[in-house]
Amino acid sequence: MEIEQRLGLYQVFLKLYEYHRGLLDEILQLEKTGHKTFSSRTVRFVTGIVQSQRPCLMTNLVEGKTQTLFQPQGIWTIGRDRQLAISIPDPHLSRHHAAIYYLPNKGYYLVDFKSTNGTYVNGEPVHGHISLKDGDCIRLSTLAFYFFLCNDTQKLNPASPEIIAKLKASKASSSVEASSSSKRKAPDEDLELPAKAKASEGDYHKGTSQFLQELSKLEELSGEPALPKLNSHQRAEILDRFFSRQIPNP
Repeated sequence: MEIEQRLGLYQVFLKLYEYHRGLLDEILQLEKTGHKTFSSRTVRFVTGIVQSQRPCLMTNLVEGKTQTLFQPQGIWTIGRDRQLAISIPDPHLSRHHAAIYYLPNKGYYLVDFKSTNGTYVNGEPVHGHISLKDGDCIRLSTLAFYFFLCNDTQKLNPASPEIIAKLKASKASSSVEASSSSKRKAPDEDLELPAKAKASEGDYHKGTSQFLQELSKLEELSGEPALPKLNSHQRAEILDRFFSRQIPNP
């Protein structure tokens, strides 16, 4: 049964690879990889912070910029509406999709406002209200992000003179290496760009097809490859599966 489920999921990947490359790229950006195309992608997150009994959220969901959001009632609504605390112009989100709110001495909670495409925590649908824990994976339709909880602030000791000396030495060494590297650079290095671009393209296709390597083995077990259509349930499975691989479980 597990093999059949995995085969079905990878067959969806195959169809995406052939006919929905743009969607596949969006999914694969959630996967850890050393390729420069993906290494610049930031992990979407929301962090609940409580300082002096004053709650706030820190997030990069809005335009990819990390910002701290204070709300006098401790309610942060997420959706397409421009007037919301966390407004995201995603057509798959409802105008008022969901909200994160804080209850004193109890913590942060998530509520779904009967959204069209649903709200999920760790792959499970949310009906009504649910308490949030550190490391929870939240998905609003196709928008996936992690929730982190920070309610403990510690004041650390000043850095020792030994650490300060090592930091200064490291900075000096970096400056020297950067200067030497600049002098060694050949003036016509940019002329190699077409070849480099070609190599990068090859690495890209190699990276995007890594997850397909297991497909042929699974198809051998089933005897024949199927050609499933991409439906909403399979798309949700893909997003949950790959997003869970972005950060190890705590």
